[in-house]
Amino acid sequence: MILQPVFPLSWALIFGLFGLSGFILGWVAQRGNYCFVNAMTSIFTTKSFERFGALLILFGLTALGTGLLVAFGVVPAVDQYFNNYFAGWYILVGSFIFGFGAALAGGCNLSMLYRASSGYVQNWIELFGMMIGTYIFAIAIWPFQSFTMENGIFSTSAGGYVEYLPYVLFHSVSNMSVYITTMIVALPLLFLGIYLQMRTRSKWGKSSGGSLGLPGVKIQGTNSLPLPGPTSIPSNLRLKQEVKDMFLLKKAYGTNLSTVILALDMILVFIVGAGYTFNYLVITSSDGGRFFEYLLMIPGINLFTNTPWFNSSLPIVDPSTLMVVMLCVGAFAASYLSGDFKIRIPKDRKRLAIGFIGGMLVGIGVRMALGCNVGLMWTNFGQLGYDGYIFLGGMLAGVFLAVKVQERL
Repeated sequence: MILQPVFPLSWALIFGLFGLSGFILGWVAQRGNYCFVNAMTSIFTTKSFERFGALLILFGLTALGTGLLVAFGVVPAVDQYFNNYFAGWYILVGSFIFGFGAALAGGCNLSMLYRASSGYVQNWIELFGMMIGTYIFAIAIWPFQSFTMENGIFSTSAGGYVEYLPYVLFHSVSNMSVYITTMIVALPLLFLGIYLQMRTRSKWGKSSGGSLGLPGVKIQGTNSLPLPGPTSIPSNLRLKQEVKDMFLLKKAYGTNLSTVILALDMILVFIVGAGYTFNYLVITSSDGGRFFEYLLMIPGINLFTNTPWFNSSLPIVDPSTLMVVMLCVGAFAASYLSGDFKIRIPKDRKRLAIGFIGGMLVGIGVRMALGCNVGLMWTNFGQLGYDGYIFLGGMLAGVFLAVKVQERL
């Protein structure tokens, strides 16, 4: 299998576009307060499917965009399935550990990065914990895991098109098989996501008397002077004002607006990166472990000489690393320009310890699963693979357990 570039771009332009994509990712995630873990915890705490529905829409839009690009011959199929992961027990177990740790720490890899860039000290601690967790994984788990992968023990050993749903379903990677698979994957995700959002909004509307659409919100002193309803201001004026406020950073982005922008951003990287690098992989986890390796080089400790995982890890200069750096830059810019940046230390100091422990579990989980909620789950839906479904199930289970544990703390 040889990757086939879509456009004859220079590496300088590739790096530049990946950096731009990372900036957009960080900016939009910060302005939309986008967090995979919060979307899942809200299912079990407030019984809200609003943000989880947005996640499904995100996966569906990404799969639809990338799948149609391949189905209509814009991007060669090999560029979609080339880096599909090996499926195995480690994705299910790793995603469970990741979901549990991320829920304890209070955020997924994406939110951890943009909140750390917005001044949240707890997320700084979580990032350090993730580095330590990566090292623990590298010395204690990776030798066993790599052995099972190489020998196909409760795992596949081929990857690539073998994990590609068009091949799994039709034993073909033709344009038609990709098109049909795209519809099979994308449309149910989109419809289910929209349904869950509509169901939640309907439930909130009933619980609040249909006025504000928020669960359990009571406004005092409004019996004689009712609040103005949505029809008090013409819809076109409201829309213009909201757009203006978002442009001026006075108003946060809505969940669905953020979802659409993020999906388009991922599709952009898919086109730009096809044939050059990790397709459109957005890696927000392995860079943390690699950064720990580079820090230890300063005192003369070289992990790559005696630790197999670090020996085979990615180089420091690649588009993926740049994306993560620019993600942090974009998040910092959005928080600073909106006046939201502030060094925040939790009043309850035990949150720092919990953040560190959660970060270690995140580091172990993402490395075991071979990726995080962004670099594996979201990405794999766009790759028309099935590992994203495995990760989603394991992560949901881990988040559920974390919620139950926190209820007893």
